[in-house]
Amino acid sequence: MNNDENSTLNQQIESARQRLHDLFKQYGFGHACVLEQAMFLNELINQYNRMYQNKHHFVQSETSEITPSLCKNIPLPNPT
Repeated sequence: MNNDENSTLNQQIESARQRLHDLFKQYGFGHACVLEQAMFLNELINQYNRMYQNKHHFVQSETSEITPSLCKNIPLPNPT
């Protein structure tokens, strides 16, 4: 997921969340348009999660055979 895709999707999620909030204030929870907007927002969030998981799995599999960078500069203890 590049930064433009991430930014656009984040904007869509925020816009859908705000619309859901506004619809809820106007119609209440059980109204069809509120439920439809909630499902739309849910799908955007699922799309974001799928993109994040795909990126995370790619990076994880790409670096799984490399020593973690956090530990590479820590010396091993000397056996005495």
